[in-house]
Order: sequence, then structure tokens, then C-alpha cells
Amino acid sequence: MIPGMLDEVLDVLEKEGISYTLIEYPEKNRKSIDIIARGKLRRFVIKISNDRPSKDETRDLKNFSAVLGSMPVMVTDDTEEDIAIGKDNVVGLSVEGLAKALRGEKIFIYRTRGGIFIKIRSDVLRRKRTEMNYSMGDLSKILGVTRKTIYDYENGESDVSIEVAEKLIDLFGDEVIGDVCDDAIPRLETESQSADTISSRIAKNLTDAGFASASVRFTAVDVVASKGTKRILVTVEPKTQDQMEKKLREASKIANELMSELVIVVRSNSTAKRLDKDGFKILTSESIDSLSNEINRSD
Repeated sequence: MIPGMLDEVLDVLEKEGISYTLIEYPEKNRKSIDIIARGKLRRFVIKISNDRPSKDETRDLKNFSAVLGSMPVMVTDDTEEDIAIGKDNVVGLSVEGLAKALRGEKIFIYRTRGGIFIKIRSDVLRRKRTEMNYSMGDLSKILGVTRKTIYDYENGESDVSIEVAEKLIDLFGDEVIGDVCDDAIPRLETESQSADTISSRIAKNLTDAGFASASVRFTAVDVVASKGTKRILVTVEPKTQDQMEKKLREASKIANELMSELVIVVRSNSTAKRLDKDGFKILTSESIDSLSNEINRSD
């Protein structure tokens, strides 16, 4: 993360009056989440980076957002104010683009390795075409594309070039243009079956209990889970005690921001007794398979 860019993002959040939580764990290692913020229309999970993030960091960002119904954003100076970057179900935005998204303004231009595209509202396109008695064949001739392409547009499987977008606006008006942020909540990416860690076992336990859940590696919580309106965050005690206080403080910040229940998985009885006195919900590493039962009993 670039400190100067972090300051710019925080300035934007303050200027826009946005509620946010800055996540400061881990401090020196790779980190998948820098800020959680509540915009005008949606919640944002933000990573600030000009370096290409690892696949694991990107997976964390996507899965955290998918489970908790948030929009994953990579803030970068590798794009312009009004152009998003679309890659791996994460939206790349400039600092200025983030400000627009936080205000609920449309960002409809995005680029990928395949070129620059305009986001369209497939449902509006289909409705407008039907109302104006255009067949798919009629519209394909007007736009200079195939019938199959029109089918893809109307089923949300493809967006349009700038040239096609201009023709659609002439025909149907600005309403047909969409917002990159509207479908930016990614699908949950399943974990490798070979994973055998405390966090992956917890995530599987919660999945078996009907939760959408995922283990995450590069933030202060190790498992995120949700079922309906219930959200569970699980933090596993780190192996080195000098990280414990910082990790718990940052995990508590995330839980408060997301109005989620926080469970601490501890490795020793002494830690369990200390944290229990502090009011944390505790589970020992030997009893993690009973986590779903503990959660159900607390409902």
C-alpha cells in the first residue's frame, strides 16, 4: 500500500462524510483489506495498491466481499477518473473514481485486456426493444452486430463498445446505460479441497451448517460467514503473542463495522480465561467442530 494514496482515500472519505474503518493488520506482511466503508448505496471493501496483488490477496478480497454482500475495490493510479478496471470480479478505481462511486454516481466505462466497454442495463435494453417493436434481427442490423450478440447483451453476458453505446442511447435514451458498481458483488470462490488448516476446517463446518463461508488469510479475521441477516467472523489466535493484541483490536473493529458476531479461537487455556474475562466469545482449537452448534445455541 502507498501511504500517499491512503491519505488521499481517507481525505475523500472524510470529505464525503462516509463512515469507514481503517484496518491496520497485518502491519508488515501482505494485506487484502485496507478499509471498509459505507457509501451512499453500498458497502465497499477497499484495497489500496499500485502493485499487482497476489492471487491469494485478490481471492481474500473477493470472498470477504462475496460472503458479506459488499463491493470489492482496488484503488490504483493506473486508471482515469471515469474509467474503471474490470478484472477477476474486482473493480479497479482511481481515487476520484472511488469518490464518485461512494456518492452513488454512475461509472459506466471500464477497460479490460480486451478493450474499453460501456456497461449496459440488459433488462432495460430488452424492455425498450420490445416496447418499440424491434426484433432482435432489427436491432442487430441497426447496431451492426449479430443476433447472437443482441441475445448476449440482453442476458447480461456482454457489454458494448463505445460506438454501439452511442447508437443505443440514440435509440433508447440514457436509461439503457448501466453502472459498473451495480453487479460488482462477486461470487464466492471455493477453497482448494487439499487445504487443511484451522480456518479452512471452521469454514467447512459453517458451510455444512448452511452458512456462506470462506477462510481468509491476509486480514485480522480468519473466517467470514453469513446466513440471512446473521454474520459471523472468526479470528484464530496467532502463534506469536506479540501479534495477539493488535489482531484482536483490528478484528473487533471489523466486527463492529459489519455488525457481526466475533468468535475467537484460542490455542491455550490461559488465553481462553483471559479473553473470557474481557467479554469475548471463545472457542478452543480442539472444539472448533462444535462452532455451528455454539452459534445456533446463541440464536
